[in-house]
Parts: sequence; C-alpha cells; structure tokens
Amino acid sequence: MQAWLFALPLSQKFKKVIAVESGSAATRDLEFNVQRAGLKIDAQNSRVEEYLEKLDATPDFVLADPPRAGLGKAVTAALNRLAPARITIVSCDPATLARDLAALGKYKIAKMTLIDLFPQTYHLETIATLEL
Repeated sequence: MQAWLFALPLSQKFKKVIAVESGSAATRDLEFNVQRAGLKIDAQNSRVEEYLEKLDATPDFVLADPPRAGLGKAVTAALNRLAPARITIVSCDPATLARDLAALGKYKIAKMTLIDLFPQTYHLETIATLEL
C-alpha cells in the first residue's frame, strides 16, 4: 500500500509524520498529495530496514504496512532496539504477522481487528495494535 494512504490522515493528528516508502513513484505521489493538501510530512524514499538502521531517536508511534512477506528480521530487530511505545501493524498475511509478533515479544497485543475485504476467500487484513 502506498504511504500516502496512512500518512495524510496521520499528519492531521501528529505534529511530525515521517513516511518511509521504498517505491520512488509512491514517494513522488505522496509528495504531490502533501503539497496539494498543504500538509507537512517528511517523505523518505528508502527501504524501511535502511531507514530504521540509521534512526537514533525513538518514535512515539510506528504504523507499519508491510508486504505479504511481513516485516522481517531486520525491521523487527530495529523496532525492538528503538522500542516505540506503540506499534500498529496492518498485515495482509496472518502467518507472517504471527511470526513478526513473536519477534516483537516484549510487546503486548492491545487490540486486534480482522477485516474481511475479500469475502469468500482466505484473505484477511489484520490490524494489530501493540504496546510495551
């Protein structure tokens, strides 16, 4: 999913929003939509693993929308190192979400919502809110 889907509404609730998107076209779309909406969002065209590896400050909140392959070891390790108070993961694959949740073992699941966007298929979107 493209970063602007979440970044634009989040920028109306948070003082600072950083959107990390690996796709250059998606980053350009975000920058265009941010300018058009008159909002302030820091759009970073980078792989999430690389961005988090360089990050020193602990974010207050992380919203992750990983691909079907999930967050992966590098991202979960970086999130464990940074230890944001809250993480929300929007996952399209329950199996990779379960793997990622196990890797983020110091977090508790505060809320989990299942959304059936594709009725009569096995596809489920899962939104997991985690807290330290």
